[in-house]
Amino acid sequence: MLNMYTSRLLRVAYVTMALHCIHFNIQAQGTLRGKVSDENGEALIGVTIILKSDQSIGANSDFDGNYSLTIPDSNPNAVIVSYFGYENLEEAIQVEGGNVVIRDFGLKPSSLQIEEVKIVARQERSKVYYMENIKKRSATTLDYVAAEQMKKIGDNNVTAAIARVSGVSTNGSFITVRGIGDRYVKTGINGALIPTLDPFTNNIKLDLIPSSLVDNITITKTASPDLPGDWSAAYISVETKDYPEKMSLIFETSIGFNEQTSFKNILANQTSSTDWLGYDNGYRNIDHSLFRQVNPNPTRYEELVALGYGNYYKSLGVTESWSSSSSVGDTYFKLGLIEMGLLGKAYIHDEQAVAEAKKAYFEGDYQQKAYMVINDYAAKNGQTLPNNWNLFNKKSPLNFSQTFSFGNQSNIFGIPVGYIAGFRYNSSIEYDPNSTISRTARAELDSFGMAPLESRIDQKIARYTNGWSALFNLSTKLDLNNSLSFLFMPNFTGVNALRDGLDVTLFSSYPLAYTRSQYYEERKLLTYQLKSEHFLPKQKLKLNSAFSFTRGNSSVPDFKNIEYFGGDTTSLVIDKTMSDPRRNYRYLSEEVLDMKVSGEIPLNE
Repeated sequence: MLNMYTSRLLRVAYVTMALHCIHFNIQAQGTLRGKVSDENGEALIGVTIILKSDQSIGANSDFDGNYSLTIPDSNPNAVIVSYFGYENLEEAIQVEGGNVVIRDFGLKPSSLQIEEVKIVARQERSKVYYMENIKKRSATTLDYVAAEQMKKIGDNNVTAAIARVSGVSTNGSFITVRGIGDRYVKTGINGALIPTLDPFTNNIKLDLIPSSLVDNITITKTASPDLPGDWSAAYISVETKDYPEKMSLIFETSIGFNEQTSFKNILANQTSSTDWLGYDNGYRNIDHSLFRQVNPNPTRYEELVALGYGNYYKSLGVTESWSSSSSVGDTYFKLGLIEMGLLGKAYIHDEQAVAEAKKAYFEGDYQQKAYMVINDYAAKNGQTLPNNWNLFNKKSPLNFSQTFSFGNQSNIFGIPVGYIAGFRYNSSIEYDPNSTISRTARAELDSFGMAPLESRIDQKIARYTNGWSALFNLSTKLDLNNSLSFLFMPNFTGVNALRDGLDVTLFSSYPLAYTRSQYYEERKLLTYQLKSEHFLPKQKLKLNSAFSFTRGNSSVPDFKNIEYFGGDTTSLVIDKTMSDPRRNYRYLSEEVLDMKVSGEIPLNE
């Protein structure tokens, strides 16, 4: 009974103490109320009022700027009033337990300086989507090859890449579009024309340009006012790389093996020590001003002058060749026979005596002596040339190409400057030991009135190609609306073509003709380009200018051709009446200056 009573008593005491504690806590809290406005007295919505000592205790102003914050009644405290765009306000506050303190706050706007944010977007001309947009907006019919495609496919030069376009075919490094010959194709670099260095075609050898230095290739098939008008098949423009957004390093090596050529004995000749660099160091060059061509068929007058009778004919008033078939020419020849002692003066009208005198002239060594005198300088000049007419065999190495490019972007005096440098070297050999040419040798019918006579050439042909190309591009953005870029691109190529053929001519007194020829050509292209782009925001005017200058040289310093004739392989002769050993040359130089200025302004919004 006592325990029960004691338990009830303790419970009553506990409840009394709990109620006393609750009453104590309620009495220890106060309330801070008021309104928050700006310097003009306008209410501010969503202002944050927090207790500095305990930032978990806070409140926000309502739509009328009013707030109510319950804070403990302890030591003096402080509140912080903050709002975006206004200066923070801190004020000491002390609220007595159970009291309500009214406090209004006025905030002042804060001046914030935000740093400039630049958003720059740059078109990636090497991407398919960029070229597809160009194609959609173009008023002409065009195709394209983007660098993105070249990387996926693995084409290492422009010719290999462009051959994949529908309607485009290649013959070596030359291009034909829609079946129309290459002389009707025009090619440019970055929209500027460059020389072709070929008298028969407009094409340039695009395999010189490595794909790693190209952003895209466009093939325009219909005319446009902004393009040149001297083409009908296609206008091809190769767009080179500008500069990368970040450091880029490309290093590619390719080696080609041909089971018909590599490590086999193939045709070769004597070459200069710099052939592997794509040019001749002067080994094949000769002083053509001193060269005298052989006169294989001198006239009667030239023969008699060579034999020492020039003054005699000069005394007769004869200073140039005469027609042998004319009566006057026949008379002059008779007078020469008399002067030589082959015909008596009294027999000038005796046909039999004249015939015997002519026979003595033609069957004697008079013509041979005259021929040697006439061509003496040419013979001596020819003997000064190196004896490199012949061909021989040597082991063929592997085909090889090397590509290297480097690009980056840096800031110079606060101006972004981008640069890219690329280099490509190529060495390749083509060889066909079983080449055959069949052709009609005569248009007349044979003795039976049947088909025309034909000849067949069985030949070995070899082609050595060495060359290199480079690209240096420097670009800068002076500001967001003005940019400038400079490009320099050199190209060197040397081609050494050899031929050793047996021509079975069925109509000649010498049915076998052995032909050996050596053809070397070196090409050099130096391209300089300067381009600027400007935008005037106020006028919304775009101004673009482009300047391009290309100097090109094509040199064929020595084209040697020699033919041996004979009835079989044991009796070979050089017959000057059929063909002469020849050394030809050709030099071409071409310079192209191309300048463009264009403007674009919107006519309406």
